[in-house]
Amino acid sequence: MDLVTAAPPEEAIAAMAAIDGLNMVPITLNTQTGPERQLGPESAGAILILQGTFIDEERFAEFWMHVADLMQLLADAPGFIRRYNFAEGPHYTLIALWRSIEEAHGFFSRPEHQAAMRTSFERRWNYTHFAGLWEAASPRPRLFFCQTCEGVMPSPEPSCTGCGADLPDPFGGRDVRAAPVIS
Repeated sequence: MDLVTAAPPEEAIAAMAAIDGLNMVPITLNTQTGPERQLGPESAGAILILQGTFIDEERFAEFWMHVADLMQLLADAPGFIRRYNFAEGPHYTLIALWRSIEEAHGFFSRPEHQAAMRTSFERRWNYTHFAGLWEAASPRPRLFFCQTCEGVMPSPEPSCTGCGADLPDPFGGRDVRAAPVIS
């Protein structure tokens, strides 16, 4: 089974572009997986959103060098599932999934993270900054739609309960590949 890794069809892009208030721009997208990379979004007990803007290019560069150090620490952070950060014009946003709010707080409490936050205030890296951490109030299972029959199973069933077809998990590494990117 190959997963689709393409932009929406041109017709859909055109329809979305016509919606008032919708803005589509080219972006840089960074993703990072952690020790819990095999978990899907339904396993996130906590969701972090960071947002910032910058006004000084020197401080902007300094900020990103410090972020690179913290990203290295995330690679082994207990409970860290994955994160996505992207820029939309002057707006930089990060969304991170954690297995539990306690594990997210554990990372934020690390001396390195605390030092980075202090330095951020001292050096005034950001023009604006927002950080919000939410505990998942009502987690729901991720659904798998069998491509052989009409079955719909909650994750992480390894096979369809209707026809027995394998249901590879794109996060859990059960024999699923991403299709080549279509440009």
